[in-house]
Amino acid sequence: SGKRSRRVNLIVYVSDALRTDHVGCYGARRVHTPTIDELAAEGVRFDQAIAAAPWTCPSTTSMITGLYPHHHGYLHWDARLDPGLPTLFSVAAAHGYATGSFVFDESYLFKGFPDANVAGTSETLDGVVAWLREHRDERFVLWFHSWATHMPYDVLHAERKEWLTAKQAIMSGIQSDSASALEELRESYARAVERSSEHLLAGFLDELDALGLRETTALAFVSDHGESWGERFADKQAVRGTYHMHGATLYDEIVEVPLILAAPGLVEPGVVTAQVSLVDLAPTLLDLAGAPLEGVDGSSLLPLVAGAEQGDRTAWIVGTDAGRVSQLALREPPWKLTVHVESGEEEAYRLDVDPRERRSAPDDVPAELRERVYAELELLEQPELSPEDAAAVESRLADLGYL
Repeated sequence: SGKRSRRVNLIVYVSDALRTDHVGCYGARRVHTPTIDELAAEGVRFDQAIAAAPWTCPSTTSMITGLYPHHHGYLHWDARLDPGLPTLFSVAAAHGYATGSFVFDESYLFKGFPDANVAGTSETLDGVVAWLREHRDERFVLWFHSWATHMPYDVLHAERKEWLTAKQAIMSGIQSDSASALEELRESYARAVERSSEHLLAGFLDELDALGLRETTALAFVSDHGESWGERFADKQAVRGTYHMHGATLYDEIVEVPLILAAPGLVEPGVVTAQVSLVDLAPTLLDLAGAPLEGVDGSSLLPLVAGAEQGDRTAWIVGTDAGRVSQLALREPPWKLTVHVESGEEEAYRLDVDPRERRSAPDDVPAELRERVYAELELLEQPELSPEDAAAVESRLADLGYL
């Protein structure tokens, strides 16, 4: 397939903050996502895909660089990504691809990233439809990052006042610890997931069909992290911003994500049950394009898909706080060990018997696993932030509703 694979277009469709347990093909019963499920039936569904970080900024950067957050260093919105680091966009551009991205807010995602070519907002399909029509005769890489499933659900980020009011209402609901407020919140999330699947994604795929692009396109449908609603906080008053819903913890509801790869003629439909990491995303897509990305933390998933490789891949998860690494976790089924960098506190869960991570058992962790985590911590280089930098990080996060 050497020659044919070099003609493939690459699309990444990100549904921000989408939990696996709210997608039909991942077992959701009460949420209806036939469009996502159909895409999964045509492609490969990864049943155990793990994000490299619990929130958008470091996670997305891992998705395009194939590097874990503590290796790419892009830990807050004003960080600087080393321009020498290859990304999905720059490698594809070097191989003659047109590149473009549509994002939730042009002041944040991929701002200043070489070859990301942010072309507009993902809040509607208008911009991306025009872009696809313009580039239909070229080979292209397109990133579409939708915030329709991000809190506050289904309120356009551009409508600042309504957005902040809705966000505040959600926080008050969680802080009140009322069962009905929580039920209403989960209900609005489920509706947002359904609309996102049946309107946005469905409309997007219809456009690809109308342009005759489906057959020549490898499409990854994925999320950058999951979501929670304050369940982990004993004191609900502590839940003050989006950071406490995704960002502050590394539990599976925040780091396990849907990942579906559909590439007609290139990838046989199937299910991969082995654990994979989102650092594998860019290497996989670039492998399909015949433009390999090597020497990074991730590697192409095609050997797993083809059955040439067996077993779980390692997944590191990096928690950050105010631009520095605050937690490091190694998820190596059946174990997941998290170390809190400042305090040295350890949390460990045996996922096969305690999938909801309720009973921490650090004393039972295999020695070899612990050694690997501490070896990685030894090598950790923390970014130095001046007080001005720290203040800037805080203000940007506050603007996005994280704090």
